[in-house]
Amino acid sequence: MIEIKNLTKTFGRTVAVNSLSLTIQPGITGLVGENGAGKSTLFRLISNVLYADRGEILIDGIPCSQKEAKEKVFFLADDPYAPGNMKIKDVLDYYGVFYSLNAEHIGELVKKLSLPTDKKISSFSKGMKRQFFLSLALNIDVPYILLDEAFDGLDPLILSLIGKEMEEKAAQGKTIVASSHNLVTLENITDRFIVLSKGRLSSEGESKDIGHSLVKYQAIFERPVTVEDFASYGIRVLSIKKVGSIVQLVLEDKDGLEDMIRDAFHPTLLEKVGLDAEEILKIQMEDAKKEGGSHD
Repeated sequence: MIEIKNLTKTFGRTVAVNSLSLTIQPGITGLVGENGAGKSTLFRLISNVLYADRGEILIDGIPCSQKEAKEKVFFLADDPYAPGNMKIKDVLDYYGVFYSLNAEHIGELVKKLSLPTDKKISSFSKGMKRQFFLSLALNIDVPYILLDEAFDGLDPLILSLIGKEMEEKAAQGKTIVASSHNLVTLENITDRFIVLSKGRLSSEGESKDIGHSLVKYQAIFERPVTVEDFASYGIRVLSIKKVGSIVQLVLEDKDGLEDMIRDAFHPTLLEKVGLDAEEILKIQMEDAKKEGGSHD
């Protein structure tokens, strides 16, 4: 288990992580947030690449700065390091000096992904490089694996293969934390999600419950309505947009909400419509911005 307690990290006047407290349990957790939310900084703090200004991080109850804790964590950065002009076998030999890894299984994944073993890693496309390093990271024998923006640009078939690999590792008791600014990429892979905004915790929960507290309507009202109008009836508005005569509303769900809207505003049209994961994330980010914060 990773425990983060009142964690703060600043770079000059920029607050990258702001009094953050959360717990990460075994399984697959998605760390979601727009660019500048603090995701990369948090990973570097957990892996002890950076040092916190305040607060603490415990890995199985051990401060992350201690050797015993650092040996439990593997951090795959957004732009992984491939020494010199090495090929796949050379990179496996290099990482094998520092970590116990399953080279045979990595080789099987490399074949499934059709990655060239006779070419230098430096000649790989960004997507090929990501595929190889994901195969490597998931087969390093540590209990905690941090993947920073590792799925960016991967096609659905590759993502499905990597997702199955992650599920197998999680079933063995590993803790995998994967970050992305794209909630859609993570929602079918992760068990849980954590949403950061400007270094603060915006929301967290089970992946299956993403957006469960929000509801979207399209409506036509006889008179203009405002956020304050809804607030006077105890209805919280997260987003309100007018497109022609149609008002699009995203509201915090509650019992009897639709009846409340009808009784208060007498709409000539009130229709519930779907919210996709990306829209939910955008709304959560905009809502969290009102609380303040900072950057990666």
